[in-house]
Amino acid sequence: MTVNFEFERDRAYNRIVALIFGGTYDAATPLSERKLAQALDMGRMPVREALRQLEQEGVVEVRPARGTFVRSVTPQDLAEVYRVRDALEGLAAELAAAAGPTAALSACGMRMRIMSRDASAFTAAEIDDAGTEFHNVLMEASGSVPLSEAVRLFRMRFRLAFHLPRYFAQEIAQETLTEHIAILEAIEARDPAAARARMSDHLARGLDLRLKLETGVGRKPAKGSDSLSNSGMEKTQ
Repeated sequence: MTVNFEFERDRAYNRIVALIFGGTYDAATPLSERKLAQALDMGRMPVREALRQLEQEGVVEVRPARGTFVRSVTPQDLAEVYRVRDALEGLAAELAAAAGPTAALSACGMRMRIMSRDASAFTAAEIDDAGTEFHNVLMEASGSVPLSEAVRLFRMRFRLAFHLPRYFAQEIAQETLTEHIAILEAIEARDPAAARARMSDHLARGLDLRLKLETGVGRKPAKGSDSLSNSGMEKTQ
């Protein structure tokens, strides 16, 4: 019984996360426990536990007498989360460069370089996924267990703050691909200072874009592209 409940709770968590980052819910839409349970075709208890976990992770918030909502992200929130992410991932890039690339990081780099040869042959979502993998593998390549644990602790908060809709222009995806390869090149060159600086520059550009989107001055969606909610996929940069 316990194993089955844990499975249902994890399944509810993963599906609710997909809905939130897929654009189905925003800060103005209440997350009804009953409606979610019906939509996901599961009991209310695993849904309740999933929402409780997301509240602890800072993704949703309970507003007294109103219900549970996706946590709104202010420009100040973005800047604060950026400072934490810059410190953690900048250090990860520095440590990975000092140790040299792992086999997993090299394999990820090979895939990104194949994409860069003709980025137009890949969708923005595919390039985006490669970038997500790069950040994850880079953290492992740092060789620091405490650092990896710290990032896992803030993982969902990072994702909420830096989430970018994947219907934005292919151009953006290609730019981030180039930035990821530049970070990798510094790691391959065993240059910790350059690796950290390039990671900081990469995250700073991501923050700038996210802030522009908040104020409505970001770049327009690519013509004829699909929204994240249509693709059923999600991401964090």
